[in-house]
Amino acid sequence: MRLIARSVWLVGLSGGGKSTVGPFLAERLGFQFFDLDSVVQELANDTISGLFHAGGESKFRKLEASASDALQKKHEVVVATGGGWMARNDIPKIWEGCIRAWLRVSPEVALQRLGEDVKNLRPMLVGSEPLSVLTGMLLLREGAYAEAEIEVDTVGRRPEEVAEVIHHRLLGDDIESATPNLKEEFGKNT
Repeated sequence: MRLIARSVWLVGLSGGGKSTVGPFLAERLGFQFFDLDSVVQELANDTISGLFHAGGESKFRKLEASASDALQKKHEVVVATGGGWMARNDIPKIWEGCIRAWLRVSPEVALQRLGEDVKNLRPMLVGSEPLSVLTGMLLLREGAYAEAEIEVDTVGRRPEEVAEVIHHRLLGDDIESATPNLKEEFGKNT
């Protein structure tokens, strides 16, 4: 079966696994992988934390929009977006041939995945209780995330498994007709 997407954009809450799943999915598809935050850092010649400290969120968002515009013109790419990307009104959500995949995760699991250094790595979580902030972010963004063409619950799944589920869905495969191992591992809740 032929793939219908020319690019795949991974969306969802910080800690959902976008930057981890992305390379596995790109390898399966034979696509190139881009982490949007890394592209922004290259454009700015600064870290995300540095950008937020020097220019605030607005500077970061401008660079994020520029990077998004450049990447949406590429073919055969998988892009891991930032947690707030899908909820932005200034970035078109639909580009021809682009598929968005929402990697669902609970705020509790997201915080666990983000680890000890979460406030140093995630400027939106600085100066606050990270779990409360992640919970609030999910409540605010869930409607936007739900616009994605593909939705995959990542809790309890290895990154390779999440990539495999997305790959099958991109090909239009019903998970029930997938390989026996995939059916056993993922069950009926995929």
